[in-house]
Amino acid sequence: MEGKGFFLGGLLLFSIAAISTAQNGPKGSPKLFVFGDSYVDTGNWPQNVRGPWKEPFGITFPGKPNGRASDGRVLTDHIASFLGIESPTPYQLRNTSKNTQQGLNFAYGGSGAFPTWVKDTLTVQIDQFQQLLKENVYSRRWDLDYSSSVALVSTGLNDYSFYSAAKKGSKDGLPAFTEGLVNQLAADLQRINHLGVKKVVVATLPVMGCLPIHIIPPNSYQNCDEESNKNARIHNQLLLKAVEKLNTDDGNKSTFVVLDLYNAMASAIDQFRQANTEYKNPLQSCCSKNVEFICSAEGLCPNPKSSFFFDLAHPSDNGWNAIFSFLQCSLNKDLNV
Repeated sequence: MEGKGFFLGGLLLFSIAAISTAQNGPKGSPKLFVFGDSYVDTGNWPQNVRGPWKEPFGITFPGKPNGRASDGRVLTDHIASFLGIESPTPYQLRNTSKNTQQGLNFAYGGSGAFPTWVKDTLTVQIDQFQQLLKENVYSRRWDLDYSSSVALVSTGLNDYSFYSAAKKGSKDGLPAFTEGLVNQLAADLQRINHLGVKKVVVATLPVMGCLPIHIIPPNSYQNCDEESNKNARIHNQLLLKAVEKLNTDDGNKSTFVVLDLYNAMASAIDQFRQANTEYKNPLQSCCSKNVEFICSAEGLCPNPKSSFFFDLAHPSDNGWNAIFSFLQCSLNKDLNV
């Protein structure tokens, strides 16, 4: 069951990143703390089970499996590069790495705001961050400098997957579930801010209905599932209202920021559709054999550079490059720290 949770963990939505100055680094240098699912997990997924620590993951970057749910980079890597730093060390590897100066990645594939197939919910990940603050691993005076600290959050798709697959949730019950999920997420965002993070950036759900897993019949991959996209838009609209309320309550219109992953991914897919024939159908995954929606060890991905999706749930390195190109303008404005 963990496999099912992982694939959508890769999906969204949220990573929390905190940019700050380091106690063991120069004042003003960015620091990134990441929270969420497999769209931002760079190595916390267990190495002894199938998934991103097995081939063919990582064949584009760094050339071997390294815990990322793609053939290459994921959203975290692009955010870190935008900030001019290396991707932060995964939390599970913090004791074996000397590179914790630029932050840590708490994200765990398959996780959600609520419990899913894995135990490391967004709340648990924030607990881990808070514990490090209590242990003075990162001091608030320098590491969470109030003039530069930022948080970026990405989570949510595993919650919907778990609701429909494991809890057998009904369509009639979906509005109440969505409202409860957004309320929980808003509470998590506010908690991050109260821990001393100056700016909190939260990603929307992506275009769920365009993920290969949601496309029916599976052999055509011609059209996105509009019902799933509609559900994502409803979630995102409620999230936007929740963020607006958080800003109103905080008295600062820019403390909490929404990162529009939905439209960035939709625009990137359209761009692929209009590209020349070297690109395959963007809605078809590169991996030739998927088990519970993630690429299996027997799967082949002969030309990931011509694919938008690596497996049934995760963008390829090429896909993330295209998505980030549509996010960069808003980041230039919203992460001006």
